[in-house]
Order: sequence, then C-alpha cells, then structure tokens
Amino acid sequence: MTPARARRSLPRAAVALALPAAVAALLLASCAPPAPRGLEPLEVMARRGAERRERRLAAFELQAVVRVDGRATGRLPAVSLNARLASPDRVRLQCRWLLGLLADVAVRGDTLVAWMPAERLGIRVPDLADTLGVRDPALFLGRALTASWQAPREAWRAAVADSGGATLAWPQGDERWTLRVDRDGRPRDVTVARGERTVTARYAAWRGAGERAWPARIDLADGAGWLKVRFDLEDMRAAKRARAAWFALALPEDARRLELDDVKRVLSSRGGLR
Repeated sequence: MTPARARRSLPRAAVALALPAAVAALLLASCAPPAPRGLEPLEVMARRGAERRERRLAAFELQAVVRVDGRATGRLPAVSLNARLASPDRVRLQCRWLLGLLADVAVRGDTLVAWMPAERLGIRVPDLADTLGVRDPALFLGRALTASWQAPREAWRAAVADSGGATLAWPQGDERWTLRVDRDGRPRDVTVARGERTVTARYAAWRGAGERAWPARIDLADGAGWLKVRFDLEDMRAAKRARAAWFALALPEDARRLELDDVKRVLSSRGGLR
C-alpha cells in the first residue's frame, strides 16, 4: 500500500474501530444506574427502610463472622459471633472459635463487662461512652448492625445529591454526624465525631432489595486506626421480647480482674497502642 493510500485508509480504520466502541458505550449506558432521583423520594425511601429496620431493635439476635484488626490488636483470626441486643441499652456478644467460647461481653447502660474463660480474665469498663467516644454505646452498636440510622428532616433540607445518592450532615449535642445514603436510601456509611474522636460504620454489601434490605457486611472503625471490626452477617431475626438472662454476666470469684487502664497497659506492652 502506498503512503497516500494508507493515509486515506486511516479515517476508515478509525471509523471501523469507533463504531463498535460507540455501540458498546451505548449498551453500557443503558445498563448503568439511572441518574440520581430527587431528594424528597430518596428521603422517603431512606426513612421507611430505617424505620423498618429500627423495629427490630426492640429485641433481636444475630449470627456473624467477625474479623478484628487495627493498631490495638493487630490482625486476629476470624471468630463466630452470637449477639443479642435490646434497645436502648443492652448488648450481649459471645465470640467462639474451634476450642469453644473465646469471649463473653455484656453491655448494660454505660458499663461493659467481659469474660475470657481461657485466660480466666475478667474486664470491667465503666463510662463506656467516654471510652469509645460515642453516646449510648449499646444503641449505637444496635443501629450500626441494623443500619437503622435516621437523619433529622432539617438535614435532608440541606442534603447534597451525588452520583451515588446523597450526603447529609447535622449536629447533635456535642457530636457531629455525617450520613451517606445510596440511590435506594440505604446507608453507605455513617460517621460520628465527638471532639477529636470519630467512629465510622460502612456498609459494603446488602441482602434483599428496597425497604426489606438488610446489611450483609458492616465495617466499624475509629478514625485513628486503633480498632477495626468487620461483621459478615449470616443470620438476623427479631425476638418477641428480650429475656433478662440474655444480658446476665457475672464474673467468677477467681477471675483475674482488669480495669480499662490495665487493658491499655497490656496492649501497650504488646505494641498495640502507640
């Protein structure tokens, strides 16, 4: 082929390559999610879904696989979790592995009690809200696991739409909240800041669709990278009522007892806290 003929054939070759690319782009565009809907319908969907999930907070049980990472602990092996929660202030978490019960944790109000039978170790943490940097820790965990966050209506008036859904921000007492929802009104993530501390819950996967959807993967982390906890939910079911025995945890008389400062010293000695 002569140079002149080659030059004349270049536009034809470009067209031949561009046409399939254009067709592919149109097909991909037709399969892409629709443009963000108005904020009012999005608010309605978000509120209905959150209210539906919130109803389970009265009393519910769940099973999950939990993975813990972060500067405080390093990466730990995955464990099975059985959790029972009752709104607004009661939580029981039992973590098991191949050799049996690894840790049994109960939260009532603002106090955490933990029992680790293999170590014959008991831990008591009063003033849990100040320790974690979030108000009402049990309620926070329940809402994190059910993704039942609800922004005030004023926050929706100032919401900012984006390609993934919308972002909302509002103050609540001495806390600052930021919530991002997807196109179906489901939380993508929520962050609460209190002073210099922040805690974020992220929702990477969901089961079901619409108002009946439930989170399948939840990542909880503090802003400093001190602790990261991933929950892969396997089952969640509402209970007719919470039983008092769910949250009764008494440390054995012969348990080695640690307070929060003791735990921090242990973690520091292992290089966990820096």
